[in-house]
Amino acid sequence: MKIVIAGGGDIGFYLAKLLEQEYKNIVLIDSQKENLKSVETNLGIATILGDSTSYKTLKDAGVDSCNYFIGFTSSESVNILSCILAKKLGAKHTVARISNMEYILNKDTLNFKINGIDDIISPEFLAAREIEQILKEPSLTESIEIEDGKLKVIGLHLDENSGIVGKSLAESAKFNTDNSFMIAAIHRSGKTIIPNGKTIFETGDYLYFITTDKTARQILEFTGNPLIEIKNILIVGGSRTGEYIAHRLNKNFKITLIEKDQTKCNDLALRIENIQVVHGDCTNTKLLEEERIGNYNAFVSVTGNSETNILSCMVAKHHNVTKTIALIENIGLIDYSQNLGIDTLLNKKLAAANFLFKKIIRGNKLSFLYGVDAEIMEFTLHNDSGLINKPIKELNFPKKAIISGVIRNGEGYVTLGDFEFKANDKVFVFSDSQSSNKVVSFFE
Repeated sequence: MKIVIAGGGDIGFYLAKLLEQEYKNIVLIDSQKENLKSVETNLGIATILGDSTSYKTLKDAGVDSCNYFIGFTSSESVNILSCILAKKLGAKHTVARISNMEYILNKDTLNFKINGIDDIISPEFLAAREIEQILKEPSLTESIEIEDGKLKVIGLHLDENSGIVGKSLAESAKFNTDNSFMIAAIHRSGKTIIPNGKTIFETGDYLYFITTDKTARQILEFTGNPLIEIKNILIVGGSRTGEYIAHRLNKNFKITLIEKDQTKCNDLALRIENIQVVHGDCTNTKLLEEERIGNYNAFVSVTGNSETNILSCMVAKHHNVTKTIALIENIGLIDYSQNLGIDTLLNKKLAAANFLFKKIIRGNKLSFLYGVDAEIMEFTLHNDSGLINKPIKELNFPKKAIISGVIRNGEGYVTLGDFEFKANDKVFVFSDSQSSNKVVSFFE
C-alpha cells in the first residue's frame, strides 16, 4: 500500500502519523521547509519539498504507482487540481480536502469522479456532523456508528453518583437484564483496560459500550447518567463549522448564532433560514448574559480560537447550560474535557482522520479512538471458518481483546459468552494495540 499526502500542516501531519502505524510506504509533499522538518523529525516517512500541482513533484513522489493520493493542503483549489493531476498520472484513488459547503451539499450533482476526484472531505463538515450526532443524543459524550448505526460505540463518564462505582463488571451484570449492551473498554488515568468480570469500576472512568441503536436509555440507567433533552442551542462562531451546524440543525432545534463580524452576520442571516443571528463578541460575558445563556440547553463554541471556545463553554457551564461543546486545535486537550468542566471537546483533524479510516482506507482496522490504546477491528467469517457454531466463551480468544458485536443479515447483535457465530457474520472486536496482531491471526 502506497499513500501520497499533499500538505504537511496540522491535518496532513496528523493523518500521516496515524497512517504510519499501518502503512510504511508513505510520502508527504509540502512547499514549506518548516512543515517537512517537523515530519522528518517525528515520523519515519519520506518527504518531498515542492508544489503538489507540479508535474515533476508528483512524478518524484511516485503518484503513478500510489494506491491513494490525498490532497490535504490549506488551499481548496490546490487540492482539487492536485487530485486531478494525480489521477491522470495513475493514482488509483484520490481524496481532496475542500472547504466550500456548496460542494459538499451538491456532490452527487457535481460528480467530481468525472474529473478524477474519487472523494471530497471537509474537516469542518465532519466536525459539524459529529456535533449534530452528539446533540441528537445529548446524554452521551461520544457516539460512533458502525454499519450505518446497526451497532454503536457509546462513550460515557462515570461520576461519584453512579451506582456501579465500586462494583465489578460481574456484579453489575444484573443491571443489564436483557443483555442489550457490553462494556468493551475502559479509559482510566491515561490507560486503557479491556475489562473482565473482576474489573472494578471507579469514579472518573470513561466507559466504551457496544450496543444496538435502541438501547441508549438502558445504558444511561445502568451508569446513572441523566437523560438530557435539547430544544434550543446557542452557537458561538460563524465559521464554516458553525454554519454547517446551523444548516443541519435549524429544522429540529431553535438556534441562535453569535458572530463578531458584522458582514458575516448579514451573510449568515440571508443563507440560513429559521435561525437568529446576533452580532457580538462572545468573550464579552455581558453579551452572553444579555442573551440569557442560562436558558439554552446546549452551547456550542466553534470560533477559530480554541481558548475562546474553551473559556466561553466554561462560562456557559457556570450558567448551568446542560450540554457544552468546544472545537479545539490542540488534540492533547481532549483528555482534559472533564477537568475543564466541558462535556465534549472536538478536533477537526481527528474527525477527518477517522472518516478516512472508516470510509476509505478499509482493512481489519475499522476505527480508532483518540487517547485510547484500543482499536475497533472488523472480520468476516467465511463458510470454512473453524469458529462457526462455537460459543464465544469456549474460544481461546486473546485476553486483551473482546468480541463485542456481530452484524448478521443486516441486523446488529451484542455478543456475550453464549453467542455462536454463523457463516458470513461481520465480527467486531475491541483490542488493545499490542494484541491486534494476535486478533488478526485468530481470525485467519
